[in-house]
Amino acid sequence: MIIVNIIMTTVMVVLIGVVLKLPEYITKTWLEQTKNRNAHSIQIESYFKKVSVSKQEEVLNKWTDFLTDMKATTQKYTSLTDESMTELRALMHDTIVYGSDRTVKLFSIYMRNIFNTPEVEKNDNDISDQIVYYAFIISSLKEDFTGYHIDPLTLLKLEISDYEKYEEIYTACAKKIQKQIKE
Repeated sequence: MIIVNIIMTTVMVVLIGVVLKLPEYITKTWLEQTKNRNAHSIQIESYFKKVSVSKQEEVLNKWTDFLTDMKATTQKYTSLTDESMTELRALMHDTIVYGSDRTVKLFSIYMRNIFNTPEVEKNDNDISDQIVYYAFIISSLKEDFTGYHIDPLTLLKLEISDYEKYEEIYTACAKKIQKQIKE
């Protein structure tokens, strides 16, 4: 009987020790897994940044041209020449390859907007919409490239001298785009 009590006491002490150490073990295991995932993500991001910094800068510059030199840039990418189409495809390709998920989503929303609006329905607001889409894409690329977020409407204030006159239109379009991003 005494031997059974000693064995039972020993087993209970071991079980209590295991039960008391279990949360610590679970926490350490979870912490290690989290550290490994984070280290892997940082490694991937570091490699991506190292390989693509100059290309990201080039894509950001091309999109920024849509705001800073709108007329020439629009002509460059929208004329129906082979060279123009090649340039447009290259810009699309680079935006998809070097942009973040957010940037690619904005770009796809922009492209859907362009191709889903029939020519007969296009009006002056469509040009305002396009300008706001440019600002959103540029803002997103800027954040991808530098880590700094710039409000897209701030970019418009920099480039459009009569911004206040059309502020309601730009703000409404920005809200529409933000809503589309969340969908």
